[in-house]
Amino acid sequence: MANPIANAGQLAAEEEVRQMWTLPQTRAARDIAAGHWRVAHGDDIPPGLLDSFDDAMDGWVTNYLFKATAIDPAAPRLVRNFMPTYRWNGADVPDARMGGDNPDNCYRLAGIAPDGRYRISGRILDSRPAHVSFTLVENWGTSITVATLELPGIAVEADGSFTITIDAEASNGRPNHLTSTPRSKFLFIRDSLMDWSRETPLDLHIERLDAAPALGLEERLDEALRRMREDVPLYYWFFRLSTGKPVNTMVQPVRVAGYGGLITQASSLGHFHLEDDQAAIVRFDPAGACYNSFQMAMWWYRSIDPHRIQSGLTAAQAEPNADGTISVVVSARDPGIANWVDTGGLKNLLPMIRWQGIPAAHVREGPRHWLDIVPFAEIDQHVPDATRIDAVERERRIAQRRRDWDRRTTA
Repeated sequence: MANPIANAGQLAAEEEVRQMWTLPQTRAARDIAAGHWRVAHGDDIPPGLLDSFDDAMDGWVTNYLFKATAIDPAAPRLVRNFMPTYRWNGADVPDARMGGDNPDNCYRLAGIAPDGRYRISGRILDSRPAHVSFTLVENWGTSITVATLELPGIAVEADGSFTITIDAEASNGRPNHLTSTPRSKFLFIRDSLMDWSRETPLDLHIERLDAAPALGLEERLDEALRRMREDVPLYYWFFRLSTGKPVNTMVQPVRVAGYGGLITQASSLGHFHLEDDQAAIVRFDPAGACYNSFQMAMWWYRSIDPHRIQSGLTAAQAEPNADGTISVVVSARDPGIANWVDTGGLKNLLPMIRWQGIPAAHVREGPRHWLDIVPFAEIDQHVPDATRIDAVERERRIAQRRRDWDRRTTA
């Protein structure tokens, strides 16, 4: 099946991002934002992490440059964002990870005018994502939600096609409709993939049904750089939701509607500091959710190279326990257990468990988790029934993971 992301609009957006990075105003704004982040972190930066600070700041800026390519509400296009660096179509695409990005998601954005009328034409391809959300947001940080539609839940034709409409009028019985507000900025889409080897992002196209003057690149860039600087406090606040927790703890899942992010999602956030001779054993209940995963972020609130190492697992990728729960072992060294989550050599870690598409009636006791910090030498005592694998099988699984990831970056 052809990659639905490899389209003319996406490739044009990536070229615009590369062009924006060559402009002096982008570099100047990047340095200002980096200064803001340094002031916010103060003296709390753990040893050794300043070496990755500049890469994190470049990703922060690139994320907003991609938003600049998507923001024009007169000529909307859906643009993928939040990806690690990759190469396709003969060119490199810079890293855009930030804000606790979820590597299971295909994130796409399109600019929306509050008074505009839009139509999204969609189609399910070979195997649909476990969960998809279409959200109208009121800010560049994508944390203020206006309205949301979710798949499952969207009316779909027998051939897998569907249409979503967006305008300022109430739905009045119209199926698959999102009502915009005077402050609507983006349509924000998350295709959440549980099985990387089979599930494919939706094939989507957006068009504006009424006319409006288009925005030029310089105008879009100026707005993006301003918003990028302004959003440092917002995302530092999100960062502190994890780093502000006591070390080696995770809170029980809460709905994120009051904080920002996907409003129908339940999440458990935490803060780990693990030495080489320690491991975190996290057991969690998928609770019948359409999508469920355990993921690790580094100190700068970026995913830990999920395209190279097993720094997280979805409920579909993990081996379940006999009671339907899932246990993962987080450690710097491979413990020989299938559900190993690799720290990537980092000691300071920001774990998150996500549940999306949670059934109305609880499965077992609903979303929850259990956490133990144990000596590495005692892991087997705490997960005696876990599936064991050897080095050859680990290598095979990591190679398969990388091939599955490459489906996203094959044009």
